[in-house]
Amino acid sequence: MTLKLYRVTCRGMTSTIGGNVAHGLAYVVAEDAADAYRRVRAELDKTDLGFTKGREMDKVELLAEEGMYPECGLRLYV
Repeated sequence: MTLKLYRVTCRGMTSTIGGNVAHGLAYVVAEDAADAYRRVRAELDKTDLGFTKGREMDKVELLAEEGMYPECGLRLYV
């Protein structure tokens, strides 16, 4: 199992206007992109934050991963 760092962006809740938390932007350590989004979505659903459509995935980006020579070019230390 190789852990990877992802940035998950949802369709809504991505602004911090007024000092609020941008719940639609998250950094997640997970095994794959699908798992990263599932973790964010589960938390948003559990806490009932935002509208359902705003919780949908916009994009998931791989930022770093464990290992000496990660394919993405940036090493993650866990």
